[in-house]
Amino acid sequence: MVKSCILVNCKLLKTKKVVDLAKKQPGVKQVFPVHGRWDIAISTDDLDLKSIAEIGMTIYKAEGVEIVETLVGYPEG
Repeated sequence: MVKSCILVNCKLLKTKKVVDLAKKQPGVKQVFPVHGRWDIAISTDDLDLKSIAEIGMTIYKAEGVEIVETLVGYPEG
């Protein structure tokens, strides 16, 4: 089980729909719009890699999404 952060770049005026979709995904902890190179940041609870990949692919398929980058955490220690 790992934590992840999914970064999303959207076309203009599509951010709200993608934020709403991301909030409905099981295992998503937080979703919020951000300024800068990315438009949305999504953090997940401790999930397996398959679940993280499913969230990422669901977001990637959404209308208006251009780029998705998934950052996967590693255990501390």
